[in-house]
Parts: sequence; structure tokens; C-alpha cells
Amino acid sequence: MRLTYTSEARLDLAEATSYYKSCHKELGKEFFQRIQSAEEDIIHYPEAWRSLGSSYRRKLLQKFPYGLVYHQPEPDWVEVVAVMHLHREPDYWHKRTN
Repeated sequence: MRLTYTSEARLDLAEATSYYKSCHKELGKEFFQRIQSAEEDIIHYPEAWRSLGSSYRRKLLQKFPYGLVYHQPEPDWVEVVAVMHLHREPDYWHKRTN
């Protein structure tokens, strides 16, 4: 199974990682490790997390207020459409799904 990010999701990830690195270098590193752990979980169990309607799901990160919003356009491919902060405009990612 392959996991990819849309360009918007890559930007979300870069911004969030940069923010946590600016707070403390180790915090940025831990955030990125939590992202990698969530990616592995999604690859192995793509249907295990909360459905957000239609074909989209959200995997929450441990310790950080973020979730990966993704869908599975093909049986062997997962696409992340947003690295979503859980307390800011929670539905903003909907415009990315068209």
C-alpha cells in the first residue's frame, strides 16, 4: 500500500512541523514522529478510523491536536488530503475533496 499527500496536505504538514520546531526543536521532531506513526497505522488499517462521510476518514495523532484526513481512491493507495488542526475551522478540508 502506498500513502501520498496532496500538495495542500504537504503544506499543512510543513506549517505544523515548522510551528512545533519553533516552539522547541524536540517538539517538532516528536510531532513528525507521531505523523509517521499515524501513516503506518493508516497503511496497515485504512478502514479503522472514524468516517467523516462519503469515503473520507480521520486518524487522530497521539499527544497533538491534529488528525490526518484521508481517503482510499484505490485498494492499494491512500491519499492524505489534510493535516487538520482539531480546533481550527474543522471543516475547511471539504473544499479539497472536489
